[in-house]
Amino acid sequence: MIEVTSTVLPGLNLPDWTTTLVILLVSLGFVIAVMLAWAFDIGPGGLQRTPARKTEPASVEPPPAGAPDKGKRELPAKPMDLDQRKSIAVLPFVNMSGDTENEYFSDGIAEEILNLLVKLPQLKVASRTSSFIFKGKEANIPTVARELGVDTVLEGSVRRAGERVRITAQLIEAVSDSHLWSETYDREMDDVFAIQDEIAQNIVNALEVTLSPKERRAIQYVATSNTQAFDFYLRGRSFMYTMTRRDYEHAIRMFEQAINVDAKFALAYAGIADAYSHLYRYADASKENVRKSVEASEKAIALDPDAAEPHASRGLSLFISGQFEAAKKEFEFAIQLNPNLFDAYYYYGLACSSNSDFETAEKMYIKAIEVNPADYQAPMFLAQVYTSLGRKHDEMRVRLGALETIQRHLEMNPHDTRALYFGAQNLVKVGENQKGVELAERALGQDQDEPVVLYNVACFYALQGDPDRSIELLTKAVTQGWGDREWLETDSDLDTLRSDERFKELINRIEQTG
Repeated sequence: MIEVTSTVLPGLNLPDWTTTLVILLVSLGFVIAVMLAWAFDIGPGGLQRTPARKTEPASVEPPPAGAPDKGKRELPAKPMDLDQRKSIAVLPFVNMSGDTENEYFSDGIAEEILNLLVKLPQLKVASRTSSFIFKGKEANIPTVARELGVDTVLEGSVRRAGERVRITAQLIEAVSDSHLWSETYDREMDDVFAIQDEIAQNIVNALEVTLSPKERRAIQYVATSNTQAFDFYLRGRSFMYTMTRRDYEHAIRMFEQAINVDAKFALAYAGIADAYSHLYRYADASKENVRKSVEASEKAIALDPDAAEPHASRGLSLFISGQFEAAKKEFEFAIQLNPNLFDAYYYYGLACSSNSDFETAEKMYIKAIEVNPADYQAPMFLAQVYTSLGRKHDEMRVRLGALETIQRHLEMNPHDTRALYFGAQNLVKVGENQKGVELAERALGQDQDEPVVLYNVACFYALQGDPDRSIELLTKAVTQGWGDREWLETDSDLDTLRSDERFKELINRIEQTG
């Protein structure tokens, strides 16, 4: 513009200062243009503000476990904006071996692939609890994707015969119901880890996700190189989901067998820690179970301090041993190592609820729900938090939202005892007493000797206004091994029993035996 002006204006006999004015205006416009270019981008969506520069989180030193750790570890970047992430669900692989005994193996392969993908902040991965409700059910991929809120679904099958294994996997886009990628692996059992790595990498490639070198290492299975140890570990994991004393004990034996084969298998130690923690909370509140949980979690961190799962297990073991502040640090470090780890948020929320830190518990349950929208447990505990905080409107909002989640889960898993008694508690709170009674009694009929079932059905009857029935069931629960005194003291479901002398005696009884 300046060049054209200096050439044309003299011929128009305009004043000399005209050229000077043009130069000044162009200079001023240049400064304004630079400022706007710094703040805005023009893209397919039009003029948009340039996003603020993200800073890397500071390094955090985890709490000591075993030998002191004097160094600081670099933490992964915080999770991406949820709206930008690709989403995927990993369905349980079909067992094609012709032997139901191998069911744990096909489920375990799918779960391990899921656990690898969860480590990537670029992906939103439906949790095991969500995707495994479709196990053995007839449902098309678009329906599954819609139920789980994902864009893609991984399904597959496993055929195992002696030391040979054939694994077929296929990634399907929900909208078009078409294959993005598929592969069949026919190899020796010793290659099972390489197969898992290849499947995870092929999924990443098909979804066009760019990984850093650190993230590429994260999706390589390195927990153990021993297939026999891995097999025992998968068996142990398969027993961890029923929440019964017998199955927790089975899980511990399987994890111990895994360690006998591979003494450096950190996740097997973490599994033992979790099993003893759950055994203490739900079935056998002995000091010995606390001690064994703490010892196993210490060993898990000592073997693999950079994995999130051992820190979450350590947090849970510290929580049941009464070391709340130390448990918080472990949960927070686990979350920083893997922001998609549901258990870390969920256990952290439980610990805060027991310690009457309801504000932090609320935040943790909300994060757990964000990571796993199809889970029915975190919403129930979040509703309890709102009850304790006196936020009745928020409580009812969460409970009404949870009704559909629990109903959908029970349609797929009608014999899930935990879903039955949680559903009963939710129904009575929204005024559906008779339906609540039906679910509560079904739960009791399935597992009438399990302390956790007795306790939660007792909560239902306390909410319904039947203190005698509630006290009767609570007494049986304590007699059978329930011993989580802190939860008993802070559980808002039992508020109607606080002034009952029988309830006070039960708490004192736990103090004497716990």
